[in-house]
Amino acid sequence: MKKLLFIFLIFNFISCSKYQKLLKSDNFDLKYETAIGLYNQEKFSKSLILFENLLSEFKGSNKSEDVYYYYSYCLYNLGDYVNAAYHFNNFSRTFFSSNKSEEMAFMSAKCYFLNASPNYYDQTNTLKAINILELFISVYPNSDNVSEANNLISKLNLILEEKAYNIAHSYYKTGKYNASIYSFNNFIESYPNSSFLEKVFYYQTKSFFELAKNSVEEKKELRIKEFIFAFRDFILTYPESKFITELKNLRDEL
Repeated sequence: MKKLLFIFLIFNFISCSKYQKLLKSDNFDLKYETAIGLYNQEKFSKSLILFENLLSEFKGSNKSEDVYYYYSYCLYNLGDYVNAAYHFNNFSRTFFSSNKSEEMAFMSAKCYFLNASPNYYDQTNTLKAINILELFISVYPNSDNVSEANNLISKLNLILEEKAYNIAHSYYKTGKYNASIYSFNNFIESYPNSSFLEKVFYYQTKSFFELAKNSVEEKKELRIKEFIFAFRDFILTYPESKFITELKNLRDEL
């Protein structure tokens, strides 16, 4: 076992030594072939360094396009979506007549999707990703990637829906019922086909109840009417809802 480990370490040392020598070498064709081989072995870190070294050396040559293609994909496969997005996009603009241009434009858009923030309070990247994907569909309406692009947009829109719902719901949970009602109204207008709608109307109706329950006397009658209107609207829209019994009990409290 120790002998095998020793042989492995020696082999690894020799391999690393050869790689370091290659980095310092002026044999650019050998660097290119080695970079391709390392890429195919999914050794993207080592492959990236070689391709980066070759970018300037092969600039303007017939290998320039392939070097930049693999370099961009190395970044992607290493999870560096910010830089990958830039280089995929730059490829499609630099080699606009290439048969890979459409693919690279899509990959740039996909990187924006992968880099979209999971933070509900900052959706800048999410909105940017949607815009980039929509631009791709507009430029390449017949692309085989349009279906996937639309699917990615749907996923991003769901993130925005969840953000809007969670913000409105947080107002309800913290007792800010007027803000809750206002935010839920905005949600309904923005996402009329959302899967969250039943919960939205439920919590909005409960917000009306809380305002009526805790209202000053001169506003109480109006607040109760607002709750009753919301309650009736809810049971007409969702007659089989699991929330109806609870809302009826709230009605009976007023």
